[in-house]
Amino acid sequence: MDENRITGEIKKVAGQVEGAAGKLTGDKSTEAEGRARELEGTAENLVGQAKDAVSDVADRASSIAKDAIRAGRERLPDADEVYRRGNQAVRSPVEAMPFASLVVALGAGYLLGLLIHRRG
Repeated sequence: MDENRITGEIKKVAGQVEGAAGKLTGDKSTEAEGRARELEGTAENLVGQAKDAVSDVADRASSIAKDAIRAGRERLPDADEVYRRGNQAVRSPVEAMPFASLVVALGAGYLLGLLIHRRG
């Protein structure tokens, strides 16, 4: 629970007591000050509630992300090895023939651009 919720609630109750005392004694100034303190406490309490809500959402998002990573690793235990092998398979020809690889990559990019442009 956020500290603002606690202090806000204390201010709210203190303001209610002060406002009631002012009303009981007929002191409009004390009554108004009590109402102002009550509103300040309510606002502070709401800030604390908002902080708690944001914290809860962040915790849930973190938990979901961890679960997704765990599930991905369970379903694809060899993903790192597959990535490493694929990277090596592409790297070798590119290192051996950099100019030809560049021409192939440019050609593939150009063709993809044409396909995308014609669809739109």
